[in-house]
Amino acid sequence: MRITRRFLPWVIFHLFEFWYFYILALISLFVLHTAQVQIPELAKNLGDNILSKNFDSSIITTLLLLSITILVFRTLSRWLFFLPARVQQKNLRIELLELIRNAYPSQYSEFNFGQLYQIILNDINRLRGFIGFALLQIGNIIIAAWVLIPKIFEIDSRLFIAFSPMVGSVFLFSVVIFLFQPYLEKAVGTQGDVQNILIETFDAKGSIANFQKEQSFYENFKASSDKELNYFFKASLGPSIATPMVPLGMSFSLLWGAWLIYQLELGVTTIILFSGLLYIALEPLMFLSWIGIVTMTALASWKRIKKFVGSVTKTITIDGELSEDKEKYHITSSLWDQKLELNLVKNKKVGICGNTASGKSHLLFSIADLLKSKNKSFSLVLQEPHLFNDSIRNNLTLGREDITDEKVLELIKIFSLDQLEQRQENILELIVGENGKKLSGGQIKRMALIQSLLSDEEVYLWDDPFSSVDNILEKEILERLAEKKYFQNKLLVFTSHRVTTFQVADEIYLIQNKKISKHNNLNSKELSEFFKSQRGSE
Repeated sequence: MRITRRFLPWVIFHLFEFWYFYILALISLFVLHTAQVQIPELAKNLGDNILSKNFDSSIITTLLLLSITILVFRTLSRWLFFLPARVQQKNLRIELLELIRNAYPSQYSEFNFGQLYQIILNDINRLRGFIGFALLQIGNIIIAAWVLIPKIFEIDSRLFIAFSPMVGSVFLFSVVIFLFQPYLEKAVGTQGDVQNILIETFDAKGSIANFQKEQSFYENFKASSDKELNYFFKASLGPSIATPMVPLGMSFSLLWGAWLIYQLELGVTTIILFSGLLYIALEPLMFLSWIGIVTMTALASWKRIKKFVGSVTKTITIDGELSEDKEKYHITSSLWDQKLELNLVKNKKVGICGNTASGKSHLLFSIADLLKSKNKSFSLVLQEPHLFNDSIRNNLTLGREDITDEKVLELIKIFSLDQLEQRQENILELIVGENGKKLSGGQIKRMALIQSLLSDEEVYLWDDPFSSVDNILEKEILERLAEKKYFQNKLLVFTSHRVTTFQVADEIYLIQNKKISKHNNLNSKELSEFFKSQRGSE
C-alpha cells in the first residue's frame, strides 16, 4: 500500500507510477520556457526596428503565435502535474479509509474527531499540494535553468553578475520563511484540537445556549484557539518580512544590468532583453522557497498519517469475550476497570445512556471490537461520519450494484432528505461536496444512517444517531423505520443523551457513577431521575 511507505520511497514510487505524465510534463515545460525566452528577444528586435525605422510586421505575428504557445503549454504542463496529484490524493484517501474499515474501532479511538478530520481531509490535501506544486516547480527550475543560461551566454556572459542581487534576495527570502516555518507546523497541529472541541461540544450539547453554560468549554476552546492564533500570527511574520526583499533585489539587478549594458555598449534595447530574462528567471527562483515550505508541511502531514496508520495496524489484545446462541450475544467486557456482562438479545433495540464522558462510546467500541474479533459483520456509525465529494447515490451505495435506486429513495424519504432536491429523479445525482460541505451536520448524519441500513447487517451500532435532528423529526424517522420493519431480525445498539431516543428501546443500560444498570423501560425510578437531572442541567 502507498500509505504504508516511507515518505521518499512514496514520492519515487509515485514518479514511476505516473512516469508517462511526467515525461510529457517536462517536454511541455521545455517548449514553454523555450517560447518564453523568445519574447524578450523579439521585443528587443522590435525596439531595434523602431529605432532604425525599419519596422517588420512579422514580429507581431510571431509574438502572437508565441503567446498562444505559452498559454497552451503552460496549461498543459500544470494539468500533467496536477492530475497525477489528484489521483494520488484519491488513492491515499481510499487506502486510509480501507485501513479504518478493517481496523478494530478501539485502534483509532485515541484519535478524536478533529484529528481524524484533519488526517483524512487536510493532511491528504497537503500531500496532494506537495505532489502537484512542489514537483511542478522543481521541474520548472531545472528546465528554466537549462533554457535561460545558454540565452544569457548569447548576450554576454558578463551580465550573469547582475542577477546576483535578485538571487541573493530570494535566498534571504527562503531563509526567513524557513525560520518561521515551525510556527506554521505548530499552527496546523493545533487545528485538530480546536476542531475537535467544536465538534464534540457543539454536537453533544445541541445548541450554543446549552454549552455556553459550561465554563470548561469556554476555557478549553479559548486556550486552544488562542494557541492556534498565536502560532499563525508568528508564522505570518515570516512572509511579511521576507516578501519585500524580492522586488528590492530584482530592482537592484535591473539597475546593475542596465549599468553593465551601458558600460559594455551592448545597445539600449538590450535592456529590454535583459529585463525580460530577469523576469522569467524570477518565477522559478521565487518558488524555490515555497518548495521548501510545501515539502516541510507535507512531511509533517506524512508523520501524522504514519502515526495514525501505525495505530490502526498495530496488534491489539481484545479486552473481553463474546459468544452467541440463536437468541443472544453474550458479552463480557470491562468499563471503568470493572467487569461487565451484557446479554444483547437479537431482534432487540438496546440503548446506552449516561452523562458526557461516562463511557457510552467506549462501551459501543468495545462491542464492535468483540464482534470483529469473531468475524461478525456489523455496521458502526460514528458521531462524525465522513462523506465523499461525490453524488448522493455513490455515497450511499459505496459502489454496491445490488442496491436499487428504489431502496435508496425509500430511505431518503424516510429520513426526510427528499427535500434536498425538488425533482426526485435528480436527487441521487446531487453532489454533496467534500465531506458533505453542501449539507448540514444533521443531513450528513442521516446520510450515514442510510448507509448503515443499506449495508443490511445483522448488528447496527449507532453512536448518538439523532443528536442533530429535532425531537419531532426523530419520532417521525423512527416510526417510519418501524413501519417498514427495518429492524426486524436485527440488533440495534445505540447511545444517546436525550430521553426521546430511548422510547423505542427494548432494553436500556444506564452508566452512572462508574456503574452500569439494566432497565426494561423508561419508567424505572433510576432512569427517571437521571433524565430529570439531564433536563435540569440544560
